[in-house]
Amino acid sequence: MHGYQGLILIRQSGGRQAMKDFLCMGVIGCGDIAVSRHLPAMHASDAVRIVALCDTDLERANQLAARYEVPLATTDHRELLNDPGIDAVVICTPPWITPLLTIESLQAGKHVLCEKPMAVDLETALKVREAEQSSGCQVQVGFTYRHGPLFETLRTWIRSGQLGAPLIYRMGIFDEIWDPDGNPEHYDRIYRTMERGSPSIHDGAHVADYLNFLSDSRVEEVQSFGLRTREEFPASNYDLSVIRFANGDVAKVEIGWFMPRFPKGEFEVVGPRGIAIFDRDSRTVQLKNETITQTVQLEDDYFESCFKIQLDKFVHSIKTGEPCIPGTQAGIDSLALTKAIEKSISGKPKC
Repeated sequence: MHGYQGLILIRQSGGRQAMKDFLCMGVIGCGDIAVSRHLPAMHASDAVRIVALCDTDLERANQLAARYEVPLATTDHRELLNDPGIDAVVICTPPWITPLLTIESLQAGKHVLCEKPMAVDLETALKVREAEQSSGCQVQVGFTYRHGPLFETLRTWIRSGQLGAPLIYRMGIFDEIWDPDGNPEHYDRIYRTMERGSPSIHDGAHVADYLNFLSDSRVEEVQSFGLRTREEFPASNYDLSVIRFANGDVAKVEIGWFMPRFPKGEFEVVGPRGIAIFDRDSRTVQLKNETITQTVQLEDDYFESCFKIQLDKFVHSIKTGEPCIPGTQAGIDSLALTKAIEKSISGKPKC
């Protein structure tokens, strides 16, 4: 029995056991996203106790355990899954490993918040959903940046007709700077990721989720093209896609990795009545149409806010039994779109 067991508070009412005051959670995979985002959000939450950390690098896990006063650090994820005192796990592993750990966690009776994409192929993603349905536990997929008032406002403007229809979505994500000499660990990690698919499978997961979340329409056609800016790259590191929806909307999507300098990413929704502009750097979303100009400003740090809200929603779903949002179906929908982009880049049938 680990030291955190004594922290669990149970209230009794009429002889029945009530819900714990907080969730005991473990983290599997202590890389950049766990260290910079998940762990600080969990540590700041009164609804969560971090009780175990797992990473292939035991020294890193021990250092983080000391920083956050976590009683267990291990290289064996089964230590977490076999512990009945752990309610849920956050899985921050490469996407070709994540679904296997998610399924194993569900089978062990743990709820799961997993990083996106939930898998790198649809067959495996469907197996994750099947495991969730048979386990009685829940999965929330880490489409972190759809959470919060900025995206909610943008979707409200779209669905209330403030921009008119049809809409043009203009989106660009440029990430993962190319610096093999200055940061060889990062170069190796992203290169290995590209061996399993272009940036559209990975960062494209966020874009696909944005489009599914905002457009709420079926994808009818995908036309994509990929470019390798260096011959040694195992996949295209720049993808350009045009996506047509059943409701007449069109999206133009650019996703680029491994360049020494990046252009500013764009996120605009243009319609016959106006334009909405999402600016992550200024933490604003702005509407300009025939009659008004309206700006919504997020006062908090954008990233901290998104990760906090994501965690709050996960905890709420686990405690109330309400479905996790976004759940496995959103993960499957996003993956279906990114796989359609991958097929189009490779010259296979479009969608």
